[in-house]
Amino acid sequence: MWFLENLQKKIDWTIIEINKPNLDAKANFFRLLAVSQKAGLWVRDSLKSLQQWEKSKWMLLIINDMIDKLTEWWSLAEAMEAQSYFFNSDEIELVRSTEITWNMVQTLEEIADSLESSQEVNAKIKKASMYPIMMIGLTVVAVIVLLIKVFPTITDMYWDPESLPWITKFFLSASDYLQWNRYKLLIWFIIIVVAYNVMYSRWLLFKIWIDTLLLKLPIVKNVVKQFYMSRFTSLLAQFYEAWVSPIISFKLLAWIFDNFNYKRKMIEVRNSINAWFSIYDSLEWTDLFDPILIQIINVWENTWALPTVLSRISPFYESSLKNNIDALMATLEPLLMWFIAWIVWTLLGAIYLPMADMVNQIWT
Repeated sequence: MWFLENLQKKIDWTIIEINKPNLDAKANFFRLLAVSQKAGLWVRDSLKSLQQWEKSKWMLLIINDMIDKLTEWWSLAEAMEAQSYFFNSDEIELVRSTEITWNMVQTLEEIADSLESSQEVNAKIKKASMYPIMMIGLTVVAVIVLLIKVFPTITDMYWDPESLPWITKFFLSASDYLQWNRYKLLIWFIIIVVAYNVMYSRWLLFKIWIDTLLLKLPIVKNVVKQFYMSRFTSLLAQFYEAWVSPIISFKLLAWIFDNFNYKRKMIEVRNSINAWFSIYDSLEWTDLFDPILIQIINVWENTWALPTVLSRISPFYESSLKNNIDALMATLEPLLMWFIAWIVWTLLGAIYLPMADMVNQIWT
C-alpha cells in the first residue's frame, strides 16, 4: 500500500511538472497583478480579474486555488507557498517581505522584470546548447544510416573484399557491429543518459566534479560566471529593496543557485554574516566573482545605496553574459563544421576509394 501511494504521488508530481506554466506565463501573471495593484484593487480582486481572461487550464487552477486561500484569510505569500512547484522560494519571500513594508507594486514589477530577463537569457542559452546538439545528432543519424544501409552493399560490388582499403574495411566492420548490436547500443546510450542525471542529482562528489569542471573549461567558464554574477546582483538587490534580512537573502541564494561552488559560497557568506562578518570578508579571496564587484560591495555594503548600485550593475553582467554566449557560439560553430566535414570526407573516401581502385584495374 505504501509503495502504491508513493508511486501515485510521483505520477501526480510528474504530471504537474510537465504541465507547469512556463516563465512567460509567470512573468505575465506578476506583471498583470502589479497593474491591478497599482489600480487600487485588493489582492483577491486582482486575482479575480486575472481569472476572467486566463485561458490556460493549469494557470487557472493555480489562480483559483490562490483565490480560495485568500478567501480563508491566507496571505498572498502563504497562497503562493501552497503552489511551491510554480512559485520559487525567492519570489515567495519577496512577496512576504513586501506585505509587511507595503511595497507590493514595485516588488511585483521587479519580479516580472527579473522573470522576463531570465526567460531571455534562458532562451539564448537553450539556443546556444541546442545548435551543437542538433548538428551532432543529425550527423550521428546520417552516419548510422550510411553504415546500416549503404556500406553493406559495397561488399557485393567487389570480387575480393580483402583487397579493399583499410578505411573501407574499418567502416564495414563498424557496419557489421552496428547491425548486430544496434539495439544493445541504444539501450546503453539510454542507460548512460539516465545514469548521468541520477548521479548528478544524487551523488554529491560527481556533482562537485561536473560543476567545478564547468568553471575551468575555456569560454564556458566565462558564461557560467557571468550567469551567476548577473543572478547574484539582481536577486540580492531585490531582496535588500524588499527588506529581506541579509541572512535570509543569502540562504535563499544558496537554494536558488544550482552550481555547488556558488551554493557553498552563499552558505559561507550567510554563516559569516551570522558571525558578524561583512559580505566583503567572505568574498574577498574567491575567484567566483569579479574583483570589481567585490570592491563595489566593500565600498557600498554599509550604506543604503547598495541595492541601487547592485541593480545598476546587474544589466552590465547580463549584457556580458549574452556576449559570452555569442562568443561561445562563434567558437563552437567552426569547430562543429570542421568535425562534420571531416566525418563526411572520411565516409566519402571509404566509399569512393574502392571505386577508384576498381576503375584503375579496369583501365590497366
